Amino acid sequence: MLRRLSADDPRFRTVTFRPGLNLLVARTRGESSGTDSRNGTGKSSMIELLHFLLGSTVRKNSLVTRPALRDIRFTLELDWPGRDRPVKVSRCGKRHKVVETNALLGKRVQDVLDFDDDGFEYAEEITVTEWTRAIESRLFRLPADHGPGISGRAMLSLLLRRAGAHAFNSPVQTFPQQRPSDATANLAYLLGLGWQLAARYREIAAREATRKQLRAAMDDPAWARVVGSTADLRTKIVVAEADVERLAHEVSTFRVVPAYEELKKQADELDRRVRALPDEDVIDRRNLTDLRRAVAETNDCEDDRGTARRPDPPND
Repeated sequence: MLRRLSADDPRFRTVTFRPGLNLLVARTRGESSGTDSRNGTGKSSMIELLHFLLGSTVRKNSLVTRPALRDIRFTLELDWPGRDRPVKVSRCGKRHKVVETNALLGKRVQDVLDFDDDGFEYAEEITVTEWTRAIESRLFRLPADHGPGISGRAMLSLLLRRAGAHAFNSPVQTFPQQRPSDATANLAYLLGLGWQLAARYREIAAREATRKQLRAAMDDPAWARVVGSTADLRTKIVVAEADVERLAHEVSTFRVVPAYEELKKQADELDRRVRALPDEDVIDRRNLTDLRRAVAETNDCEDDRGTARRPDPPND
């Protein structure tokens, strides 16, 4: 439960929350007429400040980024599970990336966030991410592996609805652009229903949205120029299916390498040549022996002719 919303600027009126129903209305005066509006009392600003102190993202047009407010330090006191005294958290628009709290961080603030028992004198700065994780794990008891589609910030948007975001137009959605599947998972968790089933429905809805987007893109004339016509795609499908069938056959027959047959032919040819080399060597040696014998016989014949007796010269 929220307890107190205050600021270090004396112009800010402290808001104190009490058990039961709390209403924020404009106080009428004696000079007020029936046409005087009750708007402008700060109802929407109070909701924005509560979101700011509970870890919302600060944008350029956020309330706390205005020059008149960016230096003001706002503080929220709220109940915390397992504690008798409220917890105090402060944040400033000028330093919106950090949160100051009376927190004793321990080892990992992402897992457990403990608070000082001696009051609010002890101050510790933590990041906004650490603060939102502590809200998820301690306030909402979200499991660490809750997955996408569900978050503490989304559930806070269901509890603290912004009129400027048209959050009251739907009981489930907190802004018009929010997909019902995203809001359903967070609402189911708050109501104690099967949020895991709602999260699975969110995944199915996301796939269906992607399918519709692709279907709409196919009607665009530029689709055929980028992806190709239907006939071209069918041809590519046929070729791809043939490649898949061929590869499956090669894998089943252990022919994984495409050039295996060519390598096998080259290996067989080299093996044949290696086996033929000894026979060729024997033939070459025999031929060499024959040639040497023939050369030797030729030399012997020439020597015989060179040593023959010469005829006697004629007598005068």
